[in-house]
Amino acid sequence: MTEQRKIPWGAVAIGGVAVLSCAGMLAAGVAMMRPAKNVTPQDQLASRIQGIRGMPVTAPDCGPMLKGEQPVVVLVLGQSNAANHAQPSREPVPPMPVLHDGGCGLSSAPLPGATGQGGSVWPWVHQALKGRWQGHPIVWSVIAVDATSIDEWALPQSGLRQYWQMQADRIKGTHWPVVAVLWQQGEADARDRTAMADYRDGLAALRAGFVARGLDAPWWLARSTYCPPHDGGQVREAIRQLLVIPDSGFVEGPDTDTIGAERREGCHFTAEGAKAAAGLWVERLKAGAAPKQ
Repeated sequence: MTEQRKIPWGAVAIGGVAVLSCAGMLAAGVAMMRPAKNVTPQDQLASRIQGIRGMPVTAPDCGPMLKGEQPVVVLVLGQSNAANHAQPSREPVPPMPVLHDGGCGLSSAPLPGATGQGGSVWPWVHQALKGRWQGHPIVWSVIAVDATSIDEWALPQSGLRQYWQMQADRIKGTHWPVVAVLWQQGEADARDRTAMADYRDGLAALRAGFVARGLDAPWWLARSTYCPPHDGGQVREAIRQLLVIPDSGFVEGPDTDTIGAERREGCHFTAEGAKAAAGLWVERLKAGAAPKQ
């Protein structure tokens, strides 16, 4: 398990072994191959949340990169394609400032706050934006857990909701403004055949939950449902409907479903796919990230 910095809420960091016999090892191996009994969806979600990567204790502090400037926070939410499940890139990508558990450190992929040990879209986006949003340095915060559905994000009793509420409060405690929320999720609901109205209303309720905690920033919605053989049409239609509601707080993000099988490993991006997804995000974000006149 990755070591994590122990930092109080609201504070920002700157600056006995068992030996098995052969028979015992064989028995243990057979037991591991048997499917677990009485494992609930809540247990499975809790296990995935446990897989979120922490901030390594060796991560350099953000302070020198920020150079005393007021940063702004870009918050990423979603499932595996928002997390660290892309194929690792062979190209070096400079580390970027990441806010996690109330502390800010420099990291490249795999990023703190997300599941997976592979590559990520967001270092490429940070590099293309030159690390700035409307004249301010960007600090990224990622809350991304593989295979999660809109219900697991939005329902009051969900362990994931409790987790993101804790992280939202820690972001709020930094007093750094959140200027954008990037939503990259939908494959799980395509798999589950979530009805259009249920996804639309769940996503609206999820945003309202963040607003209630003081994080009232525009949400940029990706169309992110590609995971054959499942059909993501209901999710895509839900996003379309949210985007045409005046003053909904939702902004059109990229259509990453246009990245096809040749740049994927199953549902996940290859290294080239992650870079292509980053390019689609940057096209959408550049207008919002342009300095104010």
